Amino acid sequence: MTNKKQWSLICACWLSCVFTQLGRYTYTSNITLIMDRFAVNHTDASLPATLFFFAYGIGQIFVGIFCHKFNRRLLVMSALILSGLINLVIFLGAEFIAIKYLWLLNGLAQANIWPLLLLIIRENVSPIKIGVASILMATASTGGKFVAIGVCAIFAIDTSAFMYCFLTAAVLLFFCATVFFFSTLEIKKPEKTSIDYGVPKSSRQKPDKKGVILLLLLGEFSLAAYAIEGGLQSWIPVILKENYNLSDALSIFMSIFLPLFTLSAAVITPLLYKKLKNYVLISLLSFVGGAVLITGVLLLLNTHWIPIIILFTVEAIAMGIVSNTTTVQVPLTFNGKFDAGFLAGYLNGACYIGMAVATYALGYVADASGWTGALILLICVAIFSAFLALIYLILRIKGKRSNKFENNLDNRQTAENE
Repeated sequence: MTNKKQWSLICACWLSCVFTQLGRYTYTSNITLIMDRFAVNHTDASLPATLFFFAYGIGQIFVGIFCHKFNRRLLVMSALILSGLINLVIFLGAEFIAIKYLWLLNGLAQANIWPLLLLIIRENVSPIKIGVASILMATASTGGKFVAIGVCAIFAIDTSAFMYCFLTAAVLLFFCATVFFFSTLEIKKPEKTSIDYGVPKSSRQKPDKKGVILLLLLGEFSLAAYAIEGGLQSWIPVILKENYNLSDALSIFMSIFLPLFTLSAAVITPLLYKKLKNYVLISLLSFVGGAVLITGVLLLLNTHWIPIIILFTVEAIAMGIVSNTTTVQVPLTFNGKFDAGFLAGYLNGACYIGMAVATYALGYVADASGWTGALILLICVAIFSAFLALIYLILRIKGKRSNKFENNLDNRQTAENE
């Protein structure tokens, strides 16, 4: 594939990811207006989003495992079209009882897109361009959230027009599917080899114990980071409206700052890795910082909304560093026993399972004990994840020291025998 076609492929994948976000967040970005339109409480309103993120997360893990058996091009294009149709049906007047099932189906459709896009890039783009592609794909995810919330904020100015967000998403997803179809005519075909856990049998190696532990740990980091970042993203418009009496449009517009500033995580994460050389250490520092920031929100919750937005924004950057590490940097740069498709599906799937649980749990806790209880729950999640990272790093240091000591003993014994 020529350089020009590689760049065209990267741009098509980027565009697909951006508009996928719009087709995903049309619901959560309008959750305050949906609560008013259908007269539902926090718990009921959170259910469609919870079903979406749960289906999306589980679906991505499945796609990651079996991604080599799929026709990447046709499946991504079909998923974009189906997501657009679902948004169109909601715009045309679906009842709330049907929306939760439609949004569940939307989650299953969109689960195909991220792992297959990263697999397409890894298989068809030269190593020189992989670094640039990783940054662009990270900005696509965050930039797509920004586009989604921005579009929803514009329509929310007139609360009777917010349903046009779903129509806009549908049109752009149909357009994106067309662009993707013509930009991927020369991508590689799926390999016809035996597949197991996303890796061709000819190149598969048995994962060792340390590799499996690290994989599980990264999965927990993904889940926790998105539980915090995604949970806050879903409910910040409601928090601002209920605590500070901001209008619907202003509440949604203020929440734009989160995805806008988390674009910086795509640049910060590679720089941190150059300094620290350890993704687990980066995650540890981010979770500690996240716990401190949410504590600040808790202490200032009854003051003014401006410091709250600032703290939420920095919190989103901290969690964005973790999610960027696990869902972009690791799949595209990890040279181990798992390929990009499996890692992208597994780790990004874990993210959205975390977001599914958090979206529902925060709504439930907010109904039961207010937003104070919901914020305490997020602090506990951040502290627990930081604790796991610390334990892993301590055991790793001890393991290195033990191996060094054993090697010294072996060398000494060999010298004595000689």
